[in-house]
Amino acid sequence: MNLTTEQIQFIDNYLESSDIVFADIRMEMVDHVASDIEQLMNSTDTRDFYYVFKDYMIEKKEELLNNNKQFLKSADKKIWYVFLKELKNPMTLLLFLGSCFGFYLLNKNFDVDTFRIFVSIIPLFGFIGFILTYVVYQSVKINKRFSVVERLAFPFFAFYQLPNIFLSRTEEINDTSNLIWLIGGASLAITLMIVLFVISIKLFKNYERQYKSMA
Repeated sequence: MNLTTEQIQFIDNYLESSDIVFADIRMEMVDHVASDIEQLMNSTDTRDFYYVFKDYMIEKKEELLNNNKQFLKSADKKIWYVFLKELKNPMTLLLFLGSCFGFYLLNKNFDVDTFRIFVSIIPLFGFIGFILTYVVYQSVKINKRFSVVERLAFPFFAFYQLPNIFLSRTEEINDTSNLIWLIGGASLAITLMIVLFVISIKLFKNYERQYKSMA
């Protein structure tokens, strides 16, 4: 026998209440659990679904929770794989060089204090990018929690610190080496943030397509 839609939804609700909160992970687990229970009910166990499910979870729940942790590690690996792939895109190098040129012109046309203030607010752009991609796009268009999507917060936070690191190394821009260090660091930070913004949109759209096909 095959499980009904209501029974499959029951499995999904149970897993969600068991702290498996990410929809993509639950989708895979629900498929696995449903397949196992169908096999049991088609072989020797003739009891009602809910009794079979209860005994199955007594035996397998700890294993499923451990699998959830492994899925989260896989999500982190996927993010870095997509990120490194995007870094190899020739447009990323052009973006970095364009940023360097833009910061060079900024330094030429404004005083040192204005230049440093502008560099110091770069992290704000990263924060706004994350808000736009995660809070707005995810909440409005998908309305589900996905592992890879939420794990994007970690690299956003890491790159958020970069401009401050370079600023602290150049308290006074009083020679060419300091200026190059600051322009290069600021350009690197804003380039990495834009790359993260791009892959965030790609991952969101990918999950949106997947979720619609499963809905």
